[in-house]
Amino acid sequence: MGVTLKDVAKKAGVSIGTASMALNNSEKVNIDTYKKVRKVARDLKYIPNARARALVKQSTKIIGLVVPHIINPFFAELAQAVKDTVKKEGYNVILCSTDGKAEEEAHYIDLFKSGMVDGAIFTSQENLSRDNYQLLEELAVDYIPVVNINSQDFGSNLIPVIKTDLKKAGYLATKYMIELGHQKIGFGSHSPRRFEGYKEAMKEHGLYNPKYVYYPMSSVDEVVDNILQSRSKPTAFVCYNDKSAIKMIQLLVGQGLRVPEDISVCGTDNIRMSKHYNPPLTTINIPKTEIGDKAARLLLKLIVGERPAESDMEINFPTELVIRKSTASIK
Repeated sequence: MGVTLKDVAKKAGVSIGTASMALNNSEKVNIDTYKKVRKVARDLKYIPNARARALVKQSTKIIGLVVPHIINPFFAELAQAVKDTVKKEGYNVILCSTDGKAEEEAHYIDLFKSGMVDGAIFTSQENLSRDNYQLLEELAVDYIPVVNINSQDFGSNLIPVIKTDLKKAGYLATKYMIELGHQKIGFGSHSPRRFEGYKEAMKEHGLYNPKYVYYPMSSVDEVVDNILQSRSKPTAFVCYNDKSAIKMIQLLVGQGLRVPEDISVCGTDNIRMSKHYNPPLTTINIPKTEIGDKAARLLLKLIVGERPAESDMEINFPTELVIRKSTASIK
């Protein structure tokens, strides 16, 4: 059995009624008691019962979904899955974009404290700051249920976290290029996990060379310019997502190079358009629909007061290689 309100009250040395008022922001509680009860609740990792909350709070039937970039097709597909799942239970979704900025994420955390949503899903950048994660935990303890997607750095006993193995994604893409006979394999990304996977695969075969690495990557345009000017061009390139891979192919072909005959290109994400591009893009599949659906179903359970199973507190979705026509054996 999890920590109860009675446990919090006992540890804080107050009555259950006082503890409840402190956790529900009642002005009847003095500031010292208010701070003490909330600190104890966080220390004990207390999760308020959402059914009890519903007795004092009118349900909005709205879910908040926060993503780094609305224009990225990956997050569009994930958002669609969340919307489809919660709609079946009569909920609507407010979609918010942080533009990849930690301060914007903190803004939405603060905004959701107002009671405008019944719960929230935060799809975070890999480099989510520790300060923001603490804010997320406070939001979950003191205000609304929260589920986090894609946070690689921090685990939590308070918030269910859904992850994908991005290191393996970088490793699988690079290993496949090596299996095709490539040795000069370029890599461009902002993702530390993908870079770790790339570097591990290259070092396993004695092929790692920093001259082919663009990490952190400034822009696809700059990478392509460097490739075109290089005397020793890579024969293969691993991109951090499908969007950047497709842009790279466009720029390379525009300069007279052939994909995959002159250079093989691999993406990551497996967005829907990747299989329809010319050439169809080899990529690493990240199961966006399944992740969005799972996050939504977890949040709906939290909203009605169900405690997540221990196995649902940290869920890892697998990645897999999808071979198409943008990669080929070296000639």
